[in-house]
Amino acid sequence: MKNIQFNKFYKQSNIISLILIVASLILLVFKGLNYGVDFKGGTLIEIKVEQSSSKISSIRDSFNQMNLGDVSVKNFGNKTDYIVKFEKQSSNDSKFIDNIKTKLSSSIGNVDFRRVENVGPKVSAELLKSGIIAIGLSLAAMLLYIWIRFEWQFSLGAI
Repeated sequence: MKNIQFNKFYKQSNIISLILIVASLILLVFKGLNYGVDFKGGTLIEIKVEQSSSKISSIRDSFNQMNLGDVSVKNFGNKTDYIVKFEKQSSNDSKFIDNIKTKLSSSIGNVDFRRVENVGPKVSAELLKSGIIAIGLSLAAMLLYIWIRFEWQFSLGAI
């Protein structure tokens, strides 16, 4: 039977772990978290492009030319269905959406806007608060379960 020395690299492993934790905390403090449209507020548009040859990069470039802030384009379902999220608030301005539709149609062809949703900053702040509360409650529930099922020292180490 082979003898494996698990504690051979104990100090080096702890030092590397500590360096990674400190680096993560420093980046968190200075860079912050990158929240999506759901947490910052913004506009979500679901589009259907008639040309299946349209690529995500061309759609993203078309939206970036409109100076709408950080734009996220994702394909879903069919090859012609896309979800576009961006930061700029439109406050349900139909001219704003029509302007986007006109510019997009001129650059990539006929586009059908299936859904347009606006997430305001108040809704996004409530969503962020609810998310933090949910994470805290789930951590507390795990702590309590491990404490009851095993020993309290294990619960602190697991969380």
